[in-house]
Amino acid sequence: MGNLLFSPNGRVNPSDFFKGMMILAVISAVISFSGLISFQISQILGFVSLLLIIPFFMLLIKRSHDAGKSGWMSIVWFILWIVIFMILGMLMSTIMPSAAETEFKAAMEAAAENGAGLGEIMSMTKEFGPAIAKEGAIPSAIAGLVGTAIAAFVINALNKRDEHENQYGPAS
Repeated sequence: MGNLLFSPNGRVNPSDFFKGMMILAVISAVISFSGLISFQISQILGFVSLLLIIPFFMLLIKRSHDAGKSGWMSIVWFILWIVIFMILGMLMSTIMPSAAETEFKAAMEAAAENGAGLGEIMSMTKEFGPAIAKEGAIPSAIAGLVGTAIAAFVINALNKRDEHENQYGPAS
């Protein structure tokens, strides 16, 4: 598993790529669910989750290699994943709107009209943050799981597998 997620060398077949992507998506969903437990923990884990980009790129690079393409192609696949994730995030926020987020936006608009300073804005963020994290945990986890599955499927469909040995190694 370490070679699958932490090395850019070699190739990964479509099914192992999908499995690796779903492992990362489940880890991300667990991190999203931490918002239901504690706002502070979810903030810390949210920053730690940025480290998931490393194994994500390792998978994308190896999947590109399996199709006989340069690892630089992983940037295109990453952008595709971001677009899919953003679309699903917007859909989820429409389907499952957050009351706390709506209240926060209204409070921010009122504060902006009254010329609020940075301290007041930070205070409002601290006040509304825990409720927004709790209400957004489940939609965020769902969007992440579904978005990653769709992205993995599309990437596999667009990256036709090179069944023979290529410059990146033998077919796995």
